[in-house]
Parts: sequence; C-alpha cells; structure tokens
Amino acid sequence: MTNDLNKFDIQEIKSLAKEKLGLCSKVNDIIGTQIFSIMSLYARVIYYPLGKEAPWGFTRISGSRNDSLLEKPFVAINSSIPVDCQVFAAAHELYHIWFEQNPDVVPADLLNEQDKVTSEKKANRFAAEFLVNDQLLRQEIQIYNLKKFNIKEVLQLASLFTVPYRTMVKRLREVELISEADMNILLEETEDSVEKYKKRFSIPIQKPDNRIVMDNLVELAVNAYEVKYITYEKLEYLLDLSNLKPEDLGIENKSSFVFPSDEELDSIMEE
Repeated sequence: MTNDLNKFDIQEIKSLAKEKLGLCSKVNDIIGTQIFSIMSLYARVIYYPLGKEAPWGFTRISGSRNDSLLEKPFVAINSSIPVDCQVFAAAHELYHIWFEQNPDVVPADLLNEQDKVTSEKKANRFAAEFLVNDQLLRQEIQIYNLKKFNIKEVLQLASLFTVPYRTMVKRLREVELISEADMNILLEETEDSVEKYKKRFSIPIQKPDNRIVMDNLVELAVNAYEVKYITYEKLEYLLDLSNLKPEDLGIENKSSFVFPSDEELDSIMEE
C-alpha cells in the first residue's frame, strides 16, 4: 500500500473528504487553485516566499493571549514552491484546521511519507481525496481516453487537478488504477527528470509565484486611507509589506503640496 494507514483510517478520511466537498459545493468540481479561496473562509492566510528549501507552510491555531478570541486560525503558505505544491499544502493544512485543531508545520519533504507521524499521513490522504476525488479522476480519464498510465499520462492528470506529480502517482494507486510495482517505478523519477518530461510533453510547468499576500491587509489599508484614518505615508508602509505601492492600485498622493497656477496666484494677489 502507499502508506501504513489502516482500512478504518482510510475509510474515515474518505468520508470526511466527501463531507467537506459537499459542504463547499465542490463534489462535481475540480478544486485546483480554488483551494485558496476555500481556505480563506476558515483561516487568515499569508502567502510569502520563504525559500525553496523552507517548509511548505504552517498553521497556528491558538491565539497569542486568549484562544477564545481567535475567530480563525493563522496559516502561512510558502510561495517559493510551485503552485501545485501550494495547493496540496493548503489542502493538507485544512485537514489540521477542520479535524485536529493543532498547530502544524508542513515540511519541504511532505510528499515523502517515510517516518512521518500518522496525523501527517492522514492530512496527506485527506488532501489527496479532497483535491482528486476518485469519481472526478475516473471521469477525466474517460474524457481524455487514457488507457495507460505512464509518465505522460500521470503528468496530464496532475496538471488537470493542479497537484504534484507524486501526489497523482499515489492517487492512481489508491484508487487501484495502477499496481504497487508501477507506482514504485513512477516514484523513482527525480524532480529534475519530471521537469524535463513536462517540457517534452508540453505540460504546463507550475512555477513558484513568489507572491506576498497578507490576508486582507491591502484592502483594509486602502479602505482606511480612503476614509482618512491613516496618512498616505502610513498607506505606503502597509502596502510595502505586500510589495506594493499606492500607484499600483491607482492611488495618488493627494496630500502632497501642489504649487498654485499663475491664474490662482493672480487671484490671490488681487485679494
């Protein structure tokens, strides 16, 4: 099997994934990058380029002073990793938020489940079930008339569902579309070779977007400036946290001094 979760654990996770897909009205819809919008309903999320070797993300459940004051947990996603990895990390963290309410750090070797604790394996399996629903997976396989599952076909499916290559390989085994031996062969491919195959088969490459998003900080800052709660300088400072400038949002410094025109000077002198 792909991991050491027992049949009871797996069945429970399948049920939880289907329950949440129904709650989010996504039973018949490929999730993909919609996971980011779904996560924003349940957490305050920061996207920041932490570095390629840094953790994929982390979740902080408890508040700094009083846990009862925390309406939503705090989640950070590393935007230095490919978008498909960000998608998987977000779904992984949603499991911890929905079902465990424990702080969590998503390691850079998340997809290598060797020596991982059971809770991490459960979160990975939930993410796979949530992002790659078995019914939708079979539907896409039928639509694209895929008869075998070599590297090309796996990459096509991974791209369709916006999940990492290794996640799709394991998912195909979990729904018994490939043998364990075939899974092991596919998993032997290095990250470098997988990237080369993507170019060979014209598969879109999921590059890191390195975005900096501080939940709804930008919206709040602009709203505060527009009602004159903060100065233009304070707005600049707050937007800089998200690597933005006021002009990026079409905002000009109305408070800056503008010399009067000749006509205005003449009018002033006449007074």
